[in-house]
Amino acid sequence: MIRHFVYSGPVGFFDVTYRDGTSDENVLADSFDKDPFFSQCPEYESSMEDVIMDVGAHIGTFSILAARKVPKGRVYAIEASEDSFRLLCTNMVLNNLFNVFPYRLALSDSDGTISLFYDNENWGHSIVSPLTGKYEIVRSMSLESFMNKNGIVRCNFVKFNCEGAEFPIILGSSSHVLRRFEHILVLYHCDLWTKNSWKDIFNHLTGSGFNVRVFNQTEARGWMFAKRE
Repeated sequence: MIRHFVYSGPVGFFDVTYRDGTSDENVLADSFDKDPFFSQCPEYESSMEDVIMDVGAHIGTFSILAARKVPKGRVYAIEASEDSFRLLCTNMVLNNLFNVFPYRLALSDSDGTISLFYDNENWGHSIVSPLTGKYEIVRSMSLESFMNKNGIVRCNFVKFNCEGAEFPIILGSSSHVLRRFEHILVLYHCDLWTKNSWKDIFNHLTGSGFNVRVFNQTEARGWMFAKRE
């Protein structure tokens, strides 16, 4: 069942549609007052005209916050799941966020189509790990192709929370492409992608001219923040 979550607090007023009784409720609980993403990146100081990319946008809670931070800028919200993408689009309209540009696709290391494997919940779908027997076919693009198609020559902040796809996306991107970004936040999932370790992303980013710090680490997962030198 679709319900509305109405938030009124220090970071603004938002009306968010979500799926009742699902992991959407956990996402909402950790999205606004707590702001788990921007709060972990104090090095990033937004300006009104910044460009932000939200890779793994889900129902759009981070995109909502990002759009409010850059009212004269652009937010590219990328979500592969058809069901979540519908809610993402609805939430942008409900909150009059016309500087958000939603795309239903999966970023990867190549262009074409790819299987999006469903998790048991609705926020852990992955293109790199067959979590369950259910899936949908989605369009895929490399990071370079997406940026070129949309004329993105510089991106001030990008968040990758895409259930293992961060590995082929980032490792499949040249240093020239990565240097179009000023700040990169990566949530890595070594339990879903087993061909590389988090150190491979770390080394590729440092080798591309970024200062990188790693935090929130567990045995298989963690966060990485990179700032271009």
